Amino acid sequence: MAKNTEEKPLVYKMDERPPIGKSVIYGFQHIFAMILGSITTAVIIGTTVGLNTAQIGLLIGYINVAVGIATILQVTLGIRMPTIQGSTSGHIPAYLALGSLGVSLYSDPLVTMQYLGGALLIGAVFQASLGLFNVLKWVSRFISPMTVGIIIMMIGLGLWPVITDFIGDGWHYAIVVIALVILFSFAFGVMAKTMSLFLAVIIAYGVAILGTWLGWFPEKHLLYINLRSIAESNWFIAPEIFPWGAPKFNLGFIFAMSIPYLTASLESFGDYMALSKVTKTDPPEVKRISRGIATEGIGSIISSILGGSATSTFSQNIGVIRLSGIASRYVCVVAGIILLLIGTIGKLGAVMAEIPEVILGAVYLTAFGILAMTGLELILRAEIKMSRNQLLIGTSLMLGLSLPAYMKDNPVELENTSLMVFVNVVLSTPMLVSGLWACLLDNILPGTPEQRGMKGWLPESPA
Repeated sequence: MAKNTEEKPLVYKMDERPPIGKSVIYGFQHIFAMILGSITTAVIIGTTVGLNTAQIGLLIGYINVAVGIATILQVTLGIRMPTIQGSTSGHIPAYLALGSLGVSLYSDPLVTMQYLGGALLIGAVFQASLGLFNVLKWVSRFISPMTVGIIIMMIGLGLWPVITDFIGDGWHYAIVVIALVILFSFAFGVMAKTMSLFLAVIIAYGVAILGTWLGWFPEKHLLYINLRSIAESNWFIAPEIFPWGAPKFNLGFIFAMSIPYLTASLESFGDYMALSKVTKTDPPEVKRISRGIATEGIGSIISSILGGSATSTFSQNIGVIRLSGIASRYVCVVAGIILLLIGTIGKLGAVMAEIPEVILGAVYLTAFGILAMTGLELILRAEIKMSRNQLLIGTSLMLGLSLPAYMKDNPVELENTSLMVFVNVVLSTPMLVSGLWACLLDNILPGTPEQRGMKGWLPESPA
């Protein structure tokens, strides 16, 4: 197999410290690759539950503070590798389902945020427990890479309603933004490739601001920017404890939110192994991996307390290391500090919250499409030419697309509110429907480890 010519030799190894000036520059490279995830999560949560633009700006700030803290903890105390923690896309379907249910159950968006916060908090405790008690090693015996790949693929494919809602009638603008992403991915060098989504947003947003200022885009235009809202926002936002209010707990919300934490843990395992390859170090031992998963849970606990979202290892930043050759953990600590500071700048959050939805929709189309292909890569570990696996994959994907569409208009009505929430969220979330069905069939239908793609999977990790 031909060697990837984009991969560079290591300029700084994992435990080396570049000068502070260079570390700041390298840290921003990591931030440019992951900060769109914070914006994506905040906008989707905010628009789903009914937060206003100012509140979405605050949510972006809370998330950035939280991922900054989580990154510092993970790099210094957790897995102790050059990883960046970000807002996980795997939780987005749960945010959508639970947020929509919250709107129907509670009249105040802040109450829905409190129930989401409670579910995130308990789910994060669950994830920390997976690491502390090394549960992942046992669970992984029943969850093949094919099942995880189907879940990840459905996260991407199942979010198509978000894309169509955000783009609306602005497909002519969206195509231009998608073209910018492609241009940066292939025309301006390897580092631009890792930041292509961010750079496309910056250029499109710049045009929207200029057009609004010059009067080209009047109010209610798809590219209109509320410049007054940005001007009136606060310069500084101090982190608060439970800024949306004390968390509230609904068992249905908690159960539904815990499943994405399990998926995120499995993803992070793969990320740790990928990090060991790009940093040219030995794969981490099981104890260290468990510590990393536990630290991710602790990071999400802190994030829920600070009003943020679930955090996990951000895979895109592994690509930054591979392409730049900067594998220093110290750089990631610097990036974490910068993220923490960025999160306290209120005007920056307000600027991010004003990004037109049509621009975000175009970027989501690209990002979620790439995410779906990441899932496909895991699926291909299995022998997909087998009728067993074709039946498993095909029915899982189609069931994940069709059943949630039916459940949207035909929710289950039960007297027990918590049970009703749980059943409706599970059956209306594509990744949960597909993942649970795939896991069930994968453990019932006869198949060898090789046929299931289990060879070299989690149980055979270094002891």
